[in-house]
Amino acid sequence: MKRLMYVLTGLSLLTFVACSTNSVNDDELSAWEEENTQQVQDVLNADEDLNFTVVDDGDENNIDNDDPNWVGSASLGKTAAMRTHYGRIRKHPVERNIQIIFDTDTTATAYIYTKLKGIFVVHKAELVGDTVSVSRYEKPMTHEVERVVHLKKVRDTEQARLNWKITDISMRSGASPNATVEIVEVDVMPSEQDSVVITDPLSYFMNGNNMFLFPRFTDVSVRVIVKNTSATPMIYPDGTEATEMVRLYYGRNRLGNFARKAFTWVGKDDLGNNVYEGSWTIQQIPGMRHHALIDVVDNGTVLSSDNDAYPYNSNTWSTPYMVTVF
Repeated sequence: MKRLMYVLTGLSLLTFVACSTNSVNDDELSAWEEENTQQVQDVLNADEDLNFTVVDDGDENNIDNDDPNWVGSASLGKTAAMRTHYGRIRKHPVERNIQIIFDTDTTATAYIYTKLKGIFVVHKAELVGDTVSVSRYEKPMTHEVERVVHLKKVRDTEQARLNWKITDISMRSGASPNATVEIVEVDVMPSEQDSVVITDPLSYFMNGNNMFLFPRFTDVSVRVIVKNTSATPMIYPDGTEATEMVRLYYGRNRLGNFARKAFTWVGKDDLGNNVYEGSWTIQQIPGMRHHALIDVVDNGTVLSSDNDAYPYNSNTWSTPYMVTVF
């Protein structure tokens, strides 16, 4: 969140320089900027997929679902022994801010900031002797998400919403304030396709030509590298050096679909960062845009009910993807 704010400070100067070359006076320039800013905002606000909130689980009942909700679900009660489920429930209206920079009189860059506030809920089941003990606790949650969008002016008509169009979008990057967990690399490895390595989601831009496109029933493997600078890291599960929980949301779309899969800790890289691997099979509706999200949460956030010692601490990257029939 803070990184793009620093970028915008520099871009403000660039925008001033670009605008100063126009052969219009300040009043005309202000009117032009005001009119075109509104047109760009209208285009952005009208795109439902662009504004789709991936990290909100919506209903607390969804937290206990293991399987994709389009094929049925397995609840916590059915697999209670030593099981921990968690999720985010938004409790306040989404806060959204858009900063628009006109790079030229026909191109623009939009920086979109979204803030979700609510609760992080944990349902934990532990086997104590012959008894399964189920507990629930919650913590305050604030999750800030940012994305960059490029637009181009294609016409100048009275139908304002048709004047500008989106040319490409970045992935989303989200985090809690003062997060100590950080995704440093994601490798996407679809079967029978080239692998993609991403180190900065806000610099990875997609359009209709290079968006993730997966034929139905494609197996997609994902490797995630995570850095954790927590002063009091909590290792779990035993036998690993994992200090965070990593999982994948996939199949999220406007129909309300959702699915989650946990990643497995496989070791460390040369810099001492944790490495996790997971996979999913593309089974969603062809011809529709879906969303996948890498969700990293510090172990202490999930395993400890002490909000002072282990507050909500998370980092997420997400991307849209399309599904084809073949």
